[in-house]
Amino acid sequence: MTHNTSQYQHDAARKTINLDNERGFTMKNFNLSLIAGALCALTTIAVSTRAHAEDFPQTTAAAQLSVTRGFNQASLPLLHRAAAADAATVGAALTAKLCPAPCFSKSTTGDRKTLRIVADHWSLNVVADGSSAEFQDRNVEARAHSLAKDPSQKISARALEQAGRDFIASHLSSVIVLGPEEGLLPVRTAYLREWTGDVRTGETKTAVVANRIVFGRTLHGVPVVGGGSTVIITFTNDGALESFRYDWPKYGAAKDQPVVDAGEILRRVQRVVIDRTGIPTTTFTVRVPANVSAPYPVALASDTELRELECGYYDPGFAARDGKAPVQPGCVYHAVFQGSDGTRAGYAGAVPGGIEFEPDGAWQEAQILRGNND
Repeated sequence: MTHNTSQYQHDAARKTINLDNERGFTMKNFNLSLIAGALCALTTIAVSTRAHAEDFPQTTAAAQLSVTRGFNQASLPLLHRAAAADAATVGAALTAKLCPAPCFSKSTTGDRKTLRIVADHWSLNVVADGSSAEFQDRNVEARAHSLAKDPSQKISARALEQAGRDFIASHLSSVIVLGPEEGLLPVRTAYLREWTGDVRTGETKTAVVANRIVFGRTLHGVPVVGGGSTVIITFTNDGALESFRYDWPKYGAAKDQPVVDAGEILRRVQRVVIDRTGIPTTTFTVRVPANVSAPYPVALASDTELRELECGYYDPGFAARDGKAPVQPGCVYHAVFQGSDGTRAGYAGAVPGGIEFEPDGAWQEAQILRGNND
């Protein structure tokens, strides 16, 4: 049982995920058997597929801490989103950097007052409050295939991080603004691979055609998890910008919220995953891992495992969040169900981390834990 996900939908915001596309990115989807049948007269076929993402060491360490301890703090302040620049102001600032004058483009307003700016080969979408935007260059994407490299020659994580930081500093400094005691943190890399197969001989080979770096955000050393406060940049092998997407609201602190420990976090994950799978209530006892260096997977039931947990401030991003609700402590989870018949299904989301948590109509797990999942 698998479910397709969109190219830019963040892992943590997904509710059911495709296990064959975990944590990578997909540009095109193909049915390989249909292609082989339709193109049997040709010598080779090429298909763009995904590559596994590679976490930075601090990301791995945060996942280990989350499942064995939860939070380092006894309480965290609730956050509220402060007003940012409007879409027109953000669009003008970004366009000036992406397409210096004379630049010929046109602007339109779409659903939810999203501003769309289009030129001859690129497009830029900015949400109404200016907190999120997405850019795509079609010409750069189209030539990515001709620049394919052997996976051994892919851009290194260190070089991708530096290229991403340089681009943010030179092109996105007006929107990716860090407040006091905030940090821009590299989270993971991902590489788009192109699979080429010889139909007659059955020989295959792969090549990297695009390179992605994902940045996150920390506030007073605590990460924002769930899709909000991210910057995602994709480069082709010659270093050209293919696309970027960011979600970067402004935050202000409110009252403190005491948080629960790792054991209670795992029990909450167990409860919501069982609720979502429709499996009858289990008597299975979930335990905090004793092995800090290799804590995953964690058994949630006899047929369900927790594969990853990230605790911090939970913000699912513009498309999924309730703008009126505060940003609260929470833990993003990724769990996998394995049926007796071999069927697999993945579940991702987030559970609240506060002992008492604030209402949030857009947060499914918060509703389940409050008993309001009608």
